Amino acid sequence: MVRARGLGVLAAATLLPFAFACGSSSGGGTTASTCKPGSVSYVPSTTASTAALTYAAASNALQTAHQGAGTVLKIGFIGILSGQYTSYGVDEQRGAQLALDAVNAAGGITVGGTTYTLQLDSQDDAADPTKGAQGATKLVDDKVVAVIGGTFSGATIAESKIFSDNGITQISPSATNPKYTSQGFKTAFRVVGRDDQQGPADADFIVKTLGCLNVGVMDDKSQYGQGLADAVNTQVPVDKGTVVDREHVDTNQTDFSAQLTTMKGKNPDVIFYGGYSAQFGPIVQQARRLGIKATFVSGDGSQDADAIKLAGSDAEGLFASNAGPAPSLQPGYAAFAAAYKAKYNADIFQYAPQAFDATNIVINAIKTAGGDKAAILAAVTATNNYQGVAQGYTFTSTGDVKVSIFTIYKVESGAWKAVRAVNLNVS
Repeated sequence: MVRARGLGVLAAATLLPFAFACGSSSGGGTTASTCKPGSVSYVPSTTASTAALTYAAASNALQTAHQGAGTVLKIGFIGILSGQYTSYGVDEQRGAQLALDAVNAAGGITVGGTTYTLQLDSQDDAADPTKGAQGATKLVDDKVVAVIGGTFSGATIAESKIFSDNGITQISPSATNPKYTSQGFKTAFRVVGRDDQQGPADADFIVKTLGCLNVGVMDDKSQYGQGLADAVNTQVPVDKGTVVDREHVDTNQTDFSAQLTTMKGKNPDVIFYGGYSAQFGPIVQQARRLGIKATFVSGDGSQDADAIKLAGSDAEGLFASNAGPAPSLQPGYAAFAAAYKAKYNADIFQYAPQAFDATNIVINAIKTAGGDKAAILAAVTATNNYQGVAQGYTFTSTGDVKVSIFTIYKVESGAWKAVRAVNLNVS
């Protein structure tokens, strides 16, 4: 049975005031508009809370994490551990491992007289659906009781059928394509919002906040990239803007001159790109060489350090949205980031906090239900207002988060800075 879902109303739009200019209709197939991409301010920081202090205390235990005695319970991880997008998967794997380290350092989990030591069983899906299905099958054979992952939507969707058939809980820290939780699989959960929520938020930002009414839309034809771009493409006219051109590129493409030349002839104020940073950065550079002055906006696939590096000096002024609150608005982020740095001698890349939270949701379920995978699934399904590093989590009947949070960032002085926050209540 397909579980019903519905989008709620916009609950909390902005955390700060914005100036934007309204446009008026004109001839020639475009709409006269005055874009002001420099008019946005920054999302303010929050002070440390009790949650932050809890994670700060837990971080001390992470430095001396050890494997305790008892029954080994395997938690699966599946994600991108090879290829050009390895940074995403490794980041999530590390977040999951930190959660297990903390539990094992405290002596494991004792339920009904049995003490469990948790072990992470990691499989590489290389962002490929076929490899994802193979990795998921391996995790089933390894008798994992729950899985964290996948990373990208295409592989995650392929994996979800296998986990559903075997009654294994799957929580993705980052897959945003709506299909993942719309297939009727009661084992599928995610701790971030969906493309059909994020895309409209991006369109609202472009048209209503920046005041840019003539929008070009590009995507990489991937399930994630095209899905997000489709959502933007649909919402822009609803917001009284105009989509002046729609272009597609291939995921392995390096020369974008044909699409960009066509786009240039349509004179967009903004170009939205649905895809990943490996192409977003070069697209921006090539656009500037062609004399395109439009503001560029993308999604979470491009809101990372790689996009800035690849765009070079042309990165200044880029916008990108991301699922989840800004680090400054995550009460547990500072303590978690310190623990992450101490263990891996690296900074968080993107979704490690969400992977940490997803793993702790599974850990809480084990504390309640023990090591039985069916009981763990029931306990995860019943998750209600679990307070993690990134946010609080309650799951809807589809396995989506009840409060979807998105943040829009802007590159200034070579770094992403949060400029807008949007909260959506989902029923």
